[in-house]
Amino acid sequence: MAKFGNSKTQTFKPTVAATSAKIATAPYNFVSLPDKPLKSEIEDVKKFKEHILQGEKFSGEIILEIETLTPIFFGGNSKDSSVTFSPTGDPIIAGSSLRGMFKNIFKIVTCGTFRGRTDSQVKGEDFNDEHIYYRCLMGVNSLFWTKDLNKEYNSRMTSIVTGADGKSYIVKNARPGFLIQTFDNKYFIAPSIYKHDLKNDRILIKEYLFATHKRNEDIQKSQIIWHDNKAYIITGTQAWSRLYDKNSYSRLTDDQKKRAGKQFIRFTKIDYVDWSSEHWRELPDEVRESYEHDRNRRGVNLLDEKNSGLLQREQLKGMVKDLPDNVKTLIPCHYLEENGQVTAFGHGQCFRIPYKNSIGDTVPPKLKSTEIVDFADAIFGREKFWASRVFFEDAVRTLNKDTLEKSAAHPLMQPNPTSYQLYLKQDDKILKHWDKVNATLRGYKLYWHNENCDWQATHDEIALDTGKPADKRLTKYLTPLCKGTKFQSKIRFQNLSAVELGALMMIFDLNGKGKTAAYKIGMGKSFGFGSIRVTPTLFIETGNTYTQLFDDGGFINPYSEKSPAEYLDAFKNFVAAQKMTATWQKIMDELNLILNWNNKPAPAKIKQMSANFSDRNNLFLQRAILPTIAEVKK
Repeated sequence: MAKFGNSKTQTFKPTVAATSAKIATAPYNFVSLPDKPLKSEIEDVKKFKEHILQGEKFSGEIILEIETLTPIFFGGNSKDSSVTFSPTGDPIIAGSSLRGMFKNIFKIVTCGTFRGRTDSQVKGEDFNDEHIYYRCLMGVNSLFWTKDLNKEYNSRMTSIVTGADGKSYIVKNARPGFLIQTFDNKYFIAPSIYKHDLKNDRILIKEYLFATHKRNEDIQKSQIIWHDNKAYIITGTQAWSRLYDKNSYSRLTDDQKKRAGKQFIRFTKIDYVDWSSEHWRELPDEVRESYEHDRNRRGVNLLDEKNSGLLQREQLKGMVKDLPDNVKTLIPCHYLEENGQVTAFGHGQCFRIPYKNSIGDTVPPKLKSTEIVDFADAIFGREKFWASRVFFEDAVRTLNKDTLEKSAAHPLMQPNPTSYQLYLKQDDKILKHWDKVNATLRGYKLYWHNENCDWQATHDEIALDTGKPADKRLTKYLTPLCKGTKFQSKIRFQNLSAVELGALMMIFDLNGKGKTAAYKIGMGKSFGFGSIRVTPTLFIETGNTYTQLFDDGGFINPYSEKSPAEYLDAFKNFVAAQKMTATWQKIMDELNLILNWNNKPAPAKIKQMSANFSDRNNLFLQRAILPTIAEVKK
């Protein structure tokens, strides 16, 4: 049998990130996914009861002593969101938080499945299987990585046609139309009676400002504004551009017009709506939902009434003579139709489009299988089939430490898989984006430990929130708990086999020593919060739990302390019997490297990259590739 827990047994092959002059840095990295999932002892969902009734099973509890190694913070109380969760007045670590953290580690150490969202779930089991949106208007002479993505974008958003003069012209594929919602909550695209925007359906910005008594600053933000029967599609302007009137613009040469930049605002009219429902294009639910999930859209959200130019039925009645009875709302839009189906829609002509591949398409099919019962299914429960056999109690504070002074924190950003150079495996000189052949997700995202907790917001970050309502601010005020705070919690388990109990205990014995690993929990992981050390003690339920309640000393303690060694060995032997040792060992090596508290990377290697687009030399803008866990630790 192979030797377990020895990080020196795995040889890591450097990727292009290890030799590239530009190496990305991030406060997180990825533990690799297995080639295939490790099946549990339960052959299929129909044999769960049979598994429980056969063979020796163990029940008991694991007492957890928890110490914070860095400050930690959890979502606050409803009255004061800046204070760590404390419903009883004293901070606690919710059992649900512990369950979520340990289940994630458990899936890694047991080579579990990696499944996305199902029809019955709001979020994915392991990831949200959604389409990432992008827009790449930058040409081939811009940053090197834009060449391929620009080509991909243009292949879908433009076409080459031959004009009457025999010359070839580039035309945009996005057509003008109107997004209609019916009273039965269905969505359709009513095309414009014109296939493409007409050249005369635009107005010079300078003339628009004069006619509407607006300033240039008023139209820097993307929006749709109705004036009488016209909807002006404002996609933002260049504040530094010289704005021309009709006469002065007409005297410019073609080259001068190009250099003049954006000078026009396009508009559409209510008269352009094709009200014949037989001409309407149905908007597929998956396209609409995908649009809603685009977290990185900075322009107009057409499904949000604000700035979208949405007209309610009562408004439409005053503008349309024979308004169809089923029309509830209408919004001007542009849409993309591919192979006879609407695949994307947006505000202006050059809107963000989804990659054809979803996140789930970059995950090996075997790992997404619902036919397999992995160890997480077996122990933590399988929806619609059986409940969990492990139960996590809240962690109560046993050693009180002061809190840090309340302060505004750096913006707590959400995961951003648009950065494909970070989230996808990059093993050659051509950057792989989501639609590249053989694009593969890196794996489980985990955060590095970092004692250098730079968490307080800068003056510039705070200034960005000036005038914003509380729910729109990027900076949040936090009062973190200091490091050195101690908690105690408990995991109760029921009817686990020796192999299953060994799998559960493996989350505390990652390298065979159980002392170097620490975990990350709570908010603010990116700037160092949330590192905790957990010391477990295993207790097994004795056989007389239900036959004798008292003895001469009072209540009988139904548990006896037990070494986890034999259960750990049972799980390791099971892994070997499934011929998964090599895969399992590689994953455990990576997991040990990123969770090792005693051997943390230098802060410079795991710092957050700047996303300042005014700095053309920053690593994020250059799409520098994220090195692997092993490469970071070299």
